[in-house]
Amino acid sequence: MTSSQRPLHDLNRKECLELLQYHSFVGRLGFVLDGRPMVLPVNYLADEDAVVFCTAEGTALGAVAEGHQVVFEVDESHPLERSGWSVVVRGTARVVTDPGEVEALRRGPLHSWVTRAPERWVRITIEEVTGRRLGQR
Repeated sequence: MTSSQRPLHDLNRKECLELLQYHSFVGRLGFVLDGRPMVLPVNYLADEDAVVFCTAEGTALGAVAEGHQVVFEVDESHPLERSGWSVVVRGTARVVTDPGEVEALRRGPLHSWVTRAPERWVRITIEEVTGRRLGQR
């Protein structure tokens, strides 16, 4: 390997979940809207099993269809060092409808940066998570 090449490492599930949970709080949601691909940023929370975000009815994010497959991506880059990482989640989007769970989410630290009401909480199950790290960070 020459000095200009950077090692590219695949991350295991544990490493991906740690980056997803503790090292980024804004990600990009990819989904299909009216037959066309769409990618939008969202602030989120994640645990071992799911990513959750809050949006509003009537918005593009609010149109994420119940039961549809989506992708969610977070990353960090250091252009001057040519290093960084990326984590991609593939899963199913479901609207959170349980009143107790909705209330717990409302009381928690996650709040939409755009809207307060009417809220639409969406959970993405983590069915597959992959990641890569470039460089030594």
